[in-house]
Amino acid sequence: MDIWFDTLHQTARLLLRIGPVMFLSLIGVEVLMQLGLMKKLAPLGQPLAKVSNLPSESALTFLAGIGSLVAAHTMTAQFHQDGRVTGREMVLTGVLNTTPFHFKETLTFQLPVVLPLLGLELCLIYITAFWLAGFLKLAFVIGYGRFKIQRRPQDRDAFDDLVCDPAVEDCTPRSLVQILKDAFYARIKLFRRMILLLGSVTLIVQYLANSGILRATDRLIAPLTAVFGLPPSVIAPVSVYIFSPTAGITYMSNLLADNIVTEFQAIVALLAGSFIMIPATRLRGTLPRYAGYFGFKYGAVVCGLTMGLTMLARGVVLLLVLLFYR
Repeated sequence: MDIWFDTLHQTARLLLRIGPVMFLSLIGVEVLMQLGLMKKLAPLGQPLAKVSNLPSESALTFLAGIGSLVAAHTMTAQFHQDGRVTGREMVLTGVLNTTPFHFKETLTFQLPVVLPLLGLELCLIYITAFWLAGFLKLAFVIGYGRFKIQRRPQDRDAFDDLVCDPAVEDCTPRSLVQILKDAFYARIKLFRRMILLLGSVTLIVQYLANSGILRATDRLIAPLTAVFGLPPSVIAPVSVYIFSPTAGITYMSNLLADNIVTEFQAIVALLAGSFIMIPATRLRGTLPRYAGYFGFKYGAVVCGLTMGLTMLARGVVLLLVLLFYR
């Protein structure tokens, strides 16, 4: 009974935290679209979508992703529901939407958090891993799009839909209250469907975690650190890092300050721990959200692709550290 209580409590907390953001992002982007403001950003995203053989809708959601990944994914899901992007295009667009995150994290996480905790050198290595993941995702989207997606003619540009056309609709200026009402009714059905799917998938994953089924990952930490010849002292911060990167990095910085571990051991431990942390966080948090956005089938594919490319980037950086950083 305690397991179910904890599961329901954790699921409710997640929905209360993510739900309002999802709702506000969905409505907010719809308001911007109805005001015609997104049209002005077209030149920034259209070339990238074009070279990837993706429709203009992908360029629009990519730009939305610069401000909010939730908004970008919800827009992509709406375009698929409206039949404006195919399932394959939705998957590639979902991967593309995540690329701005890797560069924004430099300002929101690496510089304010990692730099003061680990110092300049280790922070630059951490930034390299994040940026490389972003570039790998871009390369995958462009490469796969050019070779596997045939660019189809579009009868309309997604950015043109953001501007009122007097020939087909009433362009009488609307009050802000009316715009908010129109945006609400345009997106509330999609929000209900997404929040229901998000809640059900999160409930299942949280139950598996609370019942101990997912704790097998903990037993992988000691062998993983042993492979790289790391001292036992790194096991504790890596264990924390798997569940909270910020807390794990803070723990590791304390070991560095006390000269218990070297900078080399610290960055290798964190990069190696990523191979457990990334799948764990994707399973606990990302997969339920992506299932809510795209449905379980497509959501799992987007989650798997982004996870694999991120882990590939960490692996490349880890190899470079092992070869050249001492």
